[in-house]
Amino acid sequence: MTETIEPGAGDPAPDTPAVPIVAQRALAAPATVDRAARTVEVVWSTGARARNHVVGLGAITEELDMRPEAVRMDGLRSGRAPVLDAHRRGGARDVLGRVVAARLEGGRGYAMLQFSTAADVEPVWQRVADGTLRAVSVGYRVHRYEPVPDPVTGQTVHRAVDWEPFEISVVPVPIDPAAAVRGEGDQRAPATAYEPPLPNEEPRMPETTPPLPAADPLPPTTSPQEPSVTATPTPAPEPTRAAPPAADLDAVRAEAERAAIERLAAYDTVLAGARGLLAEDLLDGLRQTAIRDRIAPEVLRGRLWEAFTRGTPRPSIPARPETGPANDDPAVLIDAMAEALAARSMPGYQPQGSGRHAEFLGWRPSDMVGELLRARGERNVPRNPTLLAERAFHTTSDFPLLLSAAANKMLLAAYAPAAPSYRQIFLRRDFRDFKPHRHLRVGDFPTLLPLLENGEIQAGTMSESQEIVLLQTFARRIRVTRPMLVNDDLGAFTDFAAMIGRRVADFENATAYGLLNSANGDGPTLTTGNAAVFGTGAARANKASAGTALDLPNLAAGRAAIMKQKTLDGLPIAVGSSMRLLVGPNQELAARQLTVSVGASQTSNVNIYAGFVQPLVEPLIQANRWYLFSDPVSAPVYVYGYLNGAEGPQVTTGPVSGVDGVEVSVIFDFGVGAIDWRGAWFNPGT
Repeated sequence: MTETIEPGAGDPAPDTPAVPIVAQRALAAPATVDRAARTVEVVWSTGARARNHVVGLGAITEELDMRPEAVRMDGLRSGRAPVLDAHRRGGARDVLGRVVAARLEGGRGYAMLQFSTAADVEPVWQRVADGTLRAVSVGYRVHRYEPVPDPVTGQTVHRAVDWEPFEISVVPVPIDPAAAVRGEGDQRAPATAYEPPLPNEEPRMPETTPPLPAADPLPPTTSPQEPSVTATPTPAPEPTRAAPPAADLDAVRAEAERAAIERLAAYDTVLAGARGLLAEDLLDGLRQTAIRDRIAPEVLRGRLWEAFTRGTPRPSIPARPETGPANDDPAVLIDAMAEALAARSMPGYQPQGSGRHAEFLGWRPSDMVGELLRARGERNVPRNPTLLAERAFHTTSDFPLLLSAAANKMLLAAYAPAAPSYRQIFLRRDFRDFKPHRHLRVGDFPTLLPLLENGEIQAGTMSESQEIVLLQTFARRIRVTRPMLVNDDLGAFTDFAAMIGRRVADFENATAYGLLNSANGDGPTLTTGNAAVFGTGAARANKASAGTALDLPNLAAGRAAIMKQKTLDGLPIAVGSSMRLLVGPNQELAARQLTVSVGASQTSNVNIYAGFVQPLVEPLIQANRWYLFSDPVSAPVYVYGYLNGAEGPQVTTGPVSGVDGVEVSVIFDFGVGAIDWRGAWFNPGT
């Protein structure tokens, strides 16, 4: 049985004399391929560490625990686990075959793959059989992570300690460098069959070459196709090329010594990061074991993590949804690209999430379209912006979702901090639907009565009044057309999305104050009493009979008028712990002077309303009018609300009839109305 030496960066140049058999076997097809049965054996994972993006955790460094107790192997051993083409699961053509056997051994996962005889699978099978396509990758579900610190870098590594492989894919480039189709001699090291010796040791040569006096030959190995061959004292046949064997052995020995020295240096680098975290005798023991077993530095680092965390329980973390490590989630891509569009278009925008948006900051919209197509499994993604624009507006495209997500982020970023002033004096009550809503003003609970021994609790009634408030829909739209995408010009769209948030907040404020300013400040007509909100008659008694200046006596008169109001059951109303003094720009100075706290030398000069009455200046209040409002929770006068609690505008996208493009619409469902008069006072001013 010969041992394959894979060519690499440290192999001799082509014109360097080499052992003929080794050079020929390095280019041959994998020895585990059985063309008749269409099977091949692979290493599907070694648990190598890799970067991954997990919903709920963001970007993490992930490592798979290859211990048998950590891996749920039932699915992979069932005989029904599929062999896929690059983790694609979009259709039946993505299935290349099935996993007929799987096992864990020595910290690695091995499997026997059987490929279908279908015509569309044949090109992939031929590439695997002739050794052109060797890389594989495993798709899996993680049920529990265990975060552990990396003693070298100090970063957190999320180790999957309970996970389940469910498919194996043939891929061009693997996440795990050692995940590949197995060749001869791969039982000891599937990724690189040749094991360089430590310094002062003789290299391990193929068994068809006469061994050196001090050699340490590998034990015989067995592949599925060839029986084990035991070396005999019979001399090997003379090579056909004129190359001195001694020169070949010297070159191999020199290369082996160089690789061994590099491995020892890597051990020392890994161990240096753990100094002070683990006992020195433990580190020395791990080093000696690593030298004896000739393990890779990454394996030594994993053993250090285990030693560091042994005996220290770690909290479990919810698992991510089903995914393959080499396949990006389109939803995550869309969110990251939307964050990038928002950050690029709105100065001061603070991106949310894991920070992956930075990857797409310099991308053109057409580049994003191509990446989204690849994430959906498209094999032939065009590079021409014109063709990409046509694909972007296809019914199955993710581009409309990207526009909608970006517009929502920009719109809400501008809308949320606007905080219209009317909300300080209006009570929020949301709407279930677009039917007229009757807002009930429930009266006070009946007065409590004494309960005699063995007596019956007497029934009472509560008075009610009702006012109708309507929900209205407001909307605007903009088109994103094919020429805009071909020219990579989304300026009009991003300007629209960035500005509409502030515009909606201003519109909301103007609608509320338009209702309050109606009828020269008296407000809308209420059903109860068929009169405006503010009036001077006995039915309302919440308006000054003549406009007066805003001063302390008139402020006191307004407060007294509110406190004299009665509930539906004739009890004094609750005005709350504070009041709002609403004025326009003309009365701002007087309002702030009346409510500011200053030191006073005598009691008569103390401002009793300082800190109790808060000024609220609104440019939409006309002339010299001023209002005094109670706490809206205690005594609401005006109400506002949204449909089903969806505060702020909503963005939707849809196709444009007869045109290659997308319509981005902003819909705003908002309603305001008056429901009572008792909690406010109005003075028209002088």
